[in-house]
Amino acid sequence: MKLSDLINPNLIFFDLNNNNKEALLLSLVANLCLTDTSLKNSTIGQLILDREKLCSTALDNSVAIPHARIPGISKTYACIGICNEGIDFGSIDQLKSRIFILILQPEHSGNFHLEILKSVANIFGKKNLVNEILNNGNKHEICELIKSNE
Repeated sequence: MKLSDLINPNLIFFDLNNNNKEALLLSLVANLCLTDTSLKNSTIGQLILDREKLCSTALDNSVAIPHARIPGISKTYACIGICNEGIDFGSIDQLKSRIFILILQPEHSGNFHLEILKSVANIFGKKNLVNEILNNGNKHEICELIKSNE
C-alpha cells in the first residue's frame, strides 16, 4: 500500500496547535477523528503519545511519522499535518519537524505498516520535495506531489 492510497486533500491539515510536541500530536489526531466519527479521539491520542514516549518518530529532513497500533479499527488511517514553524521532535539532524504523517493501523495487522513507513521514508527523504510541500498551501497539489513521487 502506498501513502497516496490513504491520503486525500481532506486529510491534510495546516492549522495545528504547535505549542509543543504533545499539543501538536493531539491536534493532528483530533483533526483526523473529525473526518471519521468511528475513531475515538481520546484513546487514539493517548496511544500516539504513549508510542512517541517509547522512541521519537522523527526522521531527518523536517519529517516525523507518529504512528501506533489501534485496537478496534479495521483499516489503516493516515493524515498529514504541516506546521511551518516546526516542533522539536528529537530528530537525528536536530532540525525541527515540520511535516507530520500520522499513521494508525489495526492492532493485529502484522507488519503491514512497514510498507507504508517505507513509502513515507522514500517520498519525504527528498529534500527538494519536502521544501516544495512546505511552500505549497494547496492540498490537492500536495496530494499530486506525493502520488507522483511514490
